[in-house]
Amino acid sequence: MIFDTGAVIGFEKGKRKVAALVANAVLTGAPKIYVPTVVVAEAWRGGARSARQALLLAGCRIEPLNEEVARRAGEALAAVRGATTVDAVVAACAHALGLPLVTSDMNHMRPLAAHFDGLALIAI
Repeated sequence: MIFDTGAVIGFEKGKRKVAALVANAVLTGAPKIYVPTVVVAEAWRGGARSARQALLLAGCRIEPLNEEVARRAGEALAAVRGATTVDAVVAACAHALGLPLVTSDMNHMRPLAAHFDGLALIAI
């Protein structure tokens, strides 16, 4: 699965549903949780505030933005009214990797999931 910014912040704030997803991934030996670099940039503030984020990120695969995903995100921005760049990049990344997207913002992600046909969403 791939985490958006809301999922990373949800873990930082101790949201039970996010903690359960992380614990289940660890306990079952499921593939790593992916976090796009743009999510790190949007969520990270450093210092003590980011201590829990650092713990989460240490066990995740940080997925860099490549040109193909960037172009797909740009196409999504053209097609989905009101979409933000970070959300479009996260959705394009999830689609490219074939992973479900964990999000706290279903209202913004549903139209992007529709654009990226077959993109599964997990609400937190």
